[in-house]
Amino acid sequence: MRRSGKWYRNNERSVMEQLGLEPTPNSGSGWVVKEDGQNDAVLCQLKSTDANSIRIQLQDIQTLQYNADVAHKIPVFAIQYINSGDVLCIVRPEDLPAIAKYLESGIKPQSVQQIVQYDEKPEPKRARITSSDEARQQYRTEQENRYKKKVRSAT
Repeated sequence: MRRSGKWYRNNERSVMEQLGLEPTPNSGSGWVVKEDGQNDAVLCQLKSTDANSIRIQLQDIQTLQYNADVAHKIPVFAIQYINSGDVLCIVRPEDLPAIAKYLESGIKPQSVQQIVQYDEKPEPKRARITSSDEARQQYRTEQENRYKKKVRSAT
């Protein structure tokens, strides 16, 4: 029997509260608040499964990383095995000291408070095209020759 969306929303809320995070309304599908749960230092995405294994796509991790960088928080990816009740958290190795410091003291680490700036690619300069009467006339004759109806004789 399949579980309903209401069950998953309640499950997500209870797991986020178990992890000490505030659940995000509608699983972060709004404009402002993203991912499944957060507090002042952590942004968390939850994946739940009934199976014995779970597949995590790189795109999910990159989206979590981007949203955490924008919010200046530590990204945490949580996996829940529903049948056994186990919840596991995945973090990058460089985030472990910041997570440990936060868990010990409850103070948001300095490294997370730094502003992340993304490299913006400048727009390529467009070549300026100048036109002349001769160039327009040449273009028109090329187009006429290209689409000219070919005359066929009956003999």
